[in-house]
Amino acid sequence: MCIFWGLFSNSFSQSFPEHFVYVELLKCLFPLQLQDECELPQMHMLSVAMEPVLHKSCPPNCQDMLAWLPNHVALHVLSFLDSVSLCRCSQVNQTWNNLANSTSLWQNLCRRPNWQLSRIGEEKERKKYTLEDGTVQWKRMFASRFLLHQNWLKGKCDVRTFEGHTQGISCVQFDDTRIASGSYDKTIRVWDIRSGDCDAVLTLAGHSGTVRCLNLNGNRLVSGSVDRSIKVWDLSFESYWSGASCKVTMVGHMHTVRCLQVDDKKVVSGSYDKTLKVWDIKTGNCQLTLRGHNAAVLCVQFDDRKIVSGSYDKTIKVWSLTEGSCLMTLTGHHDAVTCLNLTFDSRKVISGSLDHNLKFWDLLNGKCIGTLDWIRSEGHTGVIRCLQTDSWRIVSAGDDKTLKMWSLESGQRLLTLRCHTDGVTCLQFNDYSIVSGSYDKTVKLWDFSPSHEFLTPG
Repeated sequence: MCIFWGLFSNSFSQSFPEHFVYVELLKCLFPLQLQDECELPQMHMLSVAMEPVLHKSCPPNCQDMLAWLPNHVALHVLSFLDSVSLCRCSQVNQTWNNLANSTSLWQNLCRRPNWQLSRIGEEKERKKYTLEDGTVQWKRMFASRFLLHQNWLKGKCDVRTFEGHTQGISCVQFDDTRIASGSYDKTIRVWDIRSGDCDAVLTLAGHSGTVRCLNLNGNRLVSGSVDRSIKVWDLSFESYWSGASCKVTMVGHMHTVRCLQVDDKKVVSGSYDKTLKVWDIKTGNCQLTLRGHNAAVLCVQFDDRKIVSGSYDKTIKVWSLTEGSCLMTLTGHHDAVTCLNLTFDSRKVISGSLDHNLKFWDLLNGKCIGTLDWIRSEGHTGVIRCLQTDSWRIVSAGDDKTLKMWSLESGQRLLTLRCHTDGVTCLQFNDYSIVSGSYDKTVKLWDFSPSHEFLTPG
């Protein structure tokens, strides 16, 4: 059949040159028809017989699509891959290995939003993976972030327990070296994370009532209490051996100081007296009082332009930071709003309530845009006491003794942590850890950091 077709096509093209193009078209169609008629044994025979002919005039690397591309084009192609695919590419051959291990690819992966850390975390990682000659080990840095992310999603962590308070924990704050916890026993304890034991290294006993809220920033600790006062403490090393570590006391609220947030210039506090106050952190003077809630203020957050507060009156209010006027009131919770947090871009608020629900609010129009409950979202089955968000997740906790992690984008529950023996009252987290406090009188540190052995630079 093949011989017949060859003789026919040659004689036809010689006799009718003007129809040469049609002959070429028939030559292309014939193999396709032949392919349809062949079965597996014949196809195998054809592939073996035609391989040397097909690559007769090709360069040695014609079958390697990356090898014959210019280097910058090959890297651009690989830049669309995820980390797992890049690692698989590195196992193909030496050429692919060299391309897949290119510094620029791993640097770009580290800079993608879903793999970025907080500003402090970025600085810490950059320092850790920079060699003496200034070279940044971007692939090792990404490996660290990948394993860290996997540990969070799988709940793989080491848990340390700090005991010493004689009553339940009401608030916690921490940094890289220490944890500060406030309690119903009226004291503040400071714990050294780096120490092998779990004993408090400092106890602050200046409040005459339950310590309800804390804010830790460097060596400055700010606390609010049932005794109606706000205190600013010095946690520098010298203060560990001094009994006079309280630098400023702010007095003005007529009832319990339930919540506060701090920056370098001011303190914003909320109280059971239904008001919020803005204080000068250096002088302790009250600069502004915000009135509008009909019940106790339980939680507060602020940014450069606005203050957001939640109350026992079931509402969330948005205030002008400069004028103190109420800009917006958000309604939708069926019980007291116990905790809230502004999202990373300050465009949304996530709130928790005595009604067991988490709600998402759009600050452009004041509308509720989502609810996480225990029926549809595998949410909390008890009162939600505390929550915090970052660029990609929410961590919340409550009276059901659990901590839960959620996707900020989708609202999907990613993780449930169980270790406390009573309701969880407070939490704070960073890129690597969660610190939580509970009615069970303990403070727990949940450390999700990857294995130090794997990530040692070198």
